[in-house]
Amino acid sequence: MPEFLTVSFLTAAVVAVVAGMVRGFAGFGAAMVMTPVFSALYGPGIGVALCLLLEIAVALPLLPRAIQYVDWRRIGLLMIAAVIGAPAGNLVLTQVSPEPMRWAISAIVLTAVALLASGWRFHGQWRAPVTLGIGATSGFLNGLSGMAGPPIAFYYLAGNETATRVRANLTAYFVFVDFAALLVFLGRGLVHWDTAVLGLSLTPAVVAGGLLGEKLFPLASEAFYRRLALGLLVAVAIGSLIL
Repeated sequence: MPEFLTVSFLTAAVVAVVAGMVRGFAGFGAAMVMTPVFSALYGPGIGVALCLLLEIAVALPLLPRAIQYVDWRRIGLLMIAAVIGAPAGNLVLTQVSPEPMRWAISAIVLTAVALLASGWRFHGQWRAPVTLGIGATSGFLNGLSGMAGPPIAFYYLAGNETATRVRANLTAYFVFVDFAALLVFLGRGLVHWDTAVLGLSLTPAVVAGGLLGEKLFPLASEAFYRRLALGLLVAVAIGSLIL
């Protein structure tokens, strides 16, 4: 059992609340908040696995109210590709130094943010090969770092859907992709009993934050939502280099 009054646990609980709020409001971004801190506190292997456990925990209460806005066909294509990409990312996590890749990913994310911030939007229909490519990239990053958000966030923010639909699709997608990545971790013996107990202990904190973020979402404008989403992507790109 974790010691509830230790500095590390209390820090993790505060981070879980903040991450839950971000996830409940934006539909993504919790991993960006949790993974660096958890990895510093408990080591990268435990940190990523713990992040996946809490990502699933925070999303489940949010899913019922999001379902009506979800495009399940596109989610299905993204998921198929993400399931294929996750094992490759997990293999890189355990066998290859990720430093050069972190620089490349950060550069790509910042370029995508600049494109979206310029006002560019994709006005056509995303074709299946593009959707599959985005899903595979997201799955790879999830297996590598527990951060599947940037490719999927760009995919949805580049379109003309409302913030409500963007958030709903992100919420639904991450329930399934995180579960798939967690199965990969379990299959490779990277999730231990102590990690599961720690995740269960932190679940009330992350769920409380998620429900609070969900309550705040209707108060925000479309423009604010998009600015926040772009800000989260910038934070992911910069954070992956300095943490």
